[in-house]
Amino acid sequence: MIRASCHTADNALCVDFDATDWFRDADPHSIREVAARNWSCPWISDALETRPGYERLHRLVDHARYRLQAESLEDPLWSTFECVVNGAEAMAWLDENRPEITAMLRDRFGPKS
Repeated sequence: MIRASCHTADNALCVDFDATDWFRDADPHSIREVAARNWSCPWISDALETRPGYERLHRLVDHARYRLQAESLEDPLWSTFECVVNGAEAMAWLDENRPEITAMLRDRFGPKS
């Protein structure tokens, strides 16, 4: 299991979820980009929120998109929600299930990725 957590910018909603499905399906470049962003990226929640079992995540993303984004029209760069993955769990899962990706990450970011 790769734990992740998302919260809206207004802290109205916070959801902890399992991000393993995203790491199972993601291409190596996307995983590298998430690692480069210190394991923080909204793409994971965007990809999972419509899947069965992620209904709470869907409500959070929906709130961020349709309520908070409407309030932030003055600053389009303002992030309406944040999603952070447990990097140690991601690396351990990748090491076991997709070792070619952990090798790539260690080559690029060093052994503590």
